[in-house]
Parts: sequence; C-alpha cells; structure tokens
Amino acid sequence: MTAPRIAHLVYDLIRGGTEGQCARMAIGLAQQGQTHRVAVFHRRGFFLDDVEAVCGPVHEVRIRHAVRWETWREIRRLASWLRETKADILHTWDADAAIFGQLAAQLAGVTLATSRRDLGQIYPRWKLAAMRRADCRAARVVANCLAVREHFVAQGLSPDKAVVIPNLMDVDDFDTRAQLPFSKSEQLLSGRRLVVVNRLDPEKNVGLLIEALAQVRKDIPEAVLIIAGDGPQMASLQAQVAALKLEGAVCFLGDVHDVPALLRQCEIGALVPTHNEGLSNTILEYMAAGLPVIATDCGGNRELIGDGGGCLLPRTATPDEVAKVWVHLLQQQACARTMGEKGRETVVRMHAPQIIFKQFSELYLSVAGIH
Repeated sequence: MTAPRIAHLVYDLIRGGTEGQCARMAIGLAQQGQTHRVAVFHRRGFFLDDVEAVCGPVHEVRIRHAVRWETWREIRRLASWLRETKADILHTWDADAAIFGQLAAQLAGVTLATSRRDLGQIYPRWKLAAMRRADCRAARVVANCLAVREHFVAQGLSPDKAVVIPNLMDVDDFDTRAQLPFSKSEQLLSGRRLVVVNRLDPEKNVGLLIEALAQVRKDIPEAVLIIAGDGPQMASLQAQVAALKLEGAVCFLGDVHDVPALLRQCEIGALVPTHNEGLSNTILEYMAAGLPVIATDCGGNRELIGDGGGCLLPRTATPDEVAKVWVHLLQQQACARTMGEKGRETVVRMHAPQIIFKQFSELYLSVAGIH
C-alpha cells in the first residue's frame, strides 16, 4: 500500500468554511492518485458535483437528531460504507462528524482522525463532552492554527496527537473569481468601503464596527460599512444602524456567494470576533484580495496578520480603538497598500494548495504507519 485510503465526513459541501476546506482537500489529493471518499450529513453544496467526479459517489448520513433509533441505524450504515470502501482512516471535519463518526469508525475497525477548527466555545456541554471523547479515540487531532491547538492541549488533549495544518487558499482560483461581475453591485454604497464577511452571530461582534463607523465618519464622511452575511443578529444590527442614524452609510448584503468579486470593490477587510475563532477563511480571502485587515486578537487571527498584513486589536477592542485604526488605514493609503501586499505574500507562501496538500498527505501516511 503506497498511500492509505481516506474517508472524510463533513456536514455538507458548500464553498466556504470547513466544508469547502474538506472538499478542496479530498479533490486535490484524489487528483494526485490517492483514494479519497466523502460522506456528508446533507448531500448538497457547491462542491458536490466536483467531489463526485473525482472521488466517487458521496455517501449521505441522514442523521437529523442526536438520540433516535434512526440515528443508530445511520451510524451502522456509515460503518458499512467504511468497510465497503475499504477505508483505512476516517477523518471527521466538524463537531457532528466527530460525535457520530467516532462510533462508526469503531464499529468498522477504522482509524479515526478528528479536526478542531475553532475554540469550541459556542457548543452545549453534551456536545463538548462528545467531541472530547472523539479526540481521545483519535490517532490525530488536526487543528487549523496554533491557537486552537494550544487551547485544547490546555484542556487535556495529548500534545503528541495534536497537529497544526492551516487552511488553504488558492489565489489563482480566487483571482479568477474576483474578475467576475459582483452579483449585488447595485446594492453597494458608494464611498470608501470597509467590508466584513461573516455570519451575523453574537460572537462575531459586528455591532462594534457599526459603532466605530459613527466615529470614523466624523473624520472621513465618505467612509461606509459593507456587511456580507446573514444570521440571528440581522434585525438587531439594523436597529443599531437606525439608532445611530447611519442608514446611508451601512449596507446589509445578506449572504454573498461571490466574495472575491465583492472584495475587489472594497478598501479594508475587518473581522472582530470576541471568542470561538479558529483560522479565519474570511481573513484569508481579505489577504488574497490584497486588502489590509482590521482584526481582534482572537483565535488564529494573530497568526494570519502578525507578519504585517493588518492591524491587530485587543479581543475586547473598544469602538474608539477600531475607529482609530480604521481612520489610519483610510488616510495612510501607502501603509494600507503595503499591509495588503504583505498579506497576499503570506497567503502564497504558507497557504497555497500544494503546500497544504503535502502536509495532509504526510499526516495520513503517519497515521497509517507508512513512512
């Protein structure tokens, strides 16, 4: 056996986030002649056809509830699929995959590898406990940044099994998509645009940017904020905009599927979470676009922009602190341009697909005991 046969389990196959990283990894390594199969909880997403074309049929694990007879049946079906595909390793990429995949791997007699891609601070206790059990059973636990690895090692994860492999970013593909017309260009506000791309959840702290914008516009009246994403905080953020009388300066785009084309229209990228962050795909996209980044020191943000790709703020940054760096980047365009160039260089140097493919390939060989 020259390479182990890998099965991947992930929520679905959408373009972004963990799902997109899993899909790109499976496709990339399969194109190198390795055997990679994919199972999902929902058979859908941007990468579905591409994954099936390269890796073979995608298996659907129809688990919709934590504790039901149907759940146990689906775990057994997954174990049967692992045996049928002759998988040597099951790599689970997200929380649900780890929780249910560990049981299927045990039934099938397959080696388990798990992933930790955030700090796990938004999950209920039962899910955290189940994920810890999966990590204990795993031969390796793959963190996407050093901050995530250190967080879980401090909680008791064996440092010997915890490895760091960062997210990949294909700048050639990014550049191709950036040249396409932006699908929501008619909704964009004119002005000097700072963009934030994330789900509108409390931990993402988008309200901080709205409050900071009120101060920024005192110095730079043409400054505007572009918010790309949807989520439970949409209504409250819109109310905040109204209360600050910023209706003409904040644009809510909702979900955006052509982010590279959007970033081409903006000057600065921002991501200011308070907790739970791993290694941000959003920041990688900002950096690929050559945008300077404003980010809080949360999760792997420091690891991404610490080489000069942006301005790092305290995790509990105030509106004054955000406004200060925001104004600075708008006023000092040469400095902002240099930051953007450094960020893109970092992406090319550390996150190119072939670099990350090699790290995963070596990981799987190590787990299988092949040297």
